Amino acid sequence: MKLKRSSVDYIYGLCLVGILTLLAVSVMAQSEEDTPREFPEPDAGNLRSFVELVRSDVRTQKAYILAQNMEFTEDEAVEFWPLHREYELDLNKLYDRRLALIRKFLGIYDSMTDDQARQLADDALSLEESKTKLKREYFKKFSEVITPRKAVRFFQIENQINAAIDLRIAATLPLIK
Repeated sequence: MKLKRSSVDYIYGLCLVGILTLLAVSVMAQSEEDTPREFPEPDAGNLRSFVELVRSDVRTQKAYILAQNMEFTEDEAVEFWPLHREYELDLNKLYDRRLALIRKFLGIYDSMTDDQARQLADDALSLEESKTKLKREYFKKFSEVITPRKAVRFFQIENQINAAIDLRIAATLPLIK
């Protein structure tokens, strides 16, 4: 079975629901006053649980899509999946940074100074650099347990899924005023 639009749409939906829920929690917790917007931090325990639940669901769906599209031999699968789990753990650290950056942005987007904009851009670009570095590192590792062609296929699928998720996230964020 090849990568189907409905599987990818399901993953988009999960991520969109997660981001919209985070935005809704922040907006509902905001005071009604005419002061500059401060998006209070949701309860850290609940937020962490929610994020982990969404990540677990996304990981499950991504693993299913990968399993259906990678055509691993038995030996490759035995080597690939533990390495993939390690990659996902490292990737989640970057997603934590991204979530913190989004929260920071939501707190200042409508009153952002030029200095804050520079810092936001620097943080976002640094995060992109970290993601690229992580992909380079894991491409080498994956190429040792599966063929380089399959490693490229893995990142192709990974990038398609992540691009769609990124588009959905970007569409939910307000523009800087």
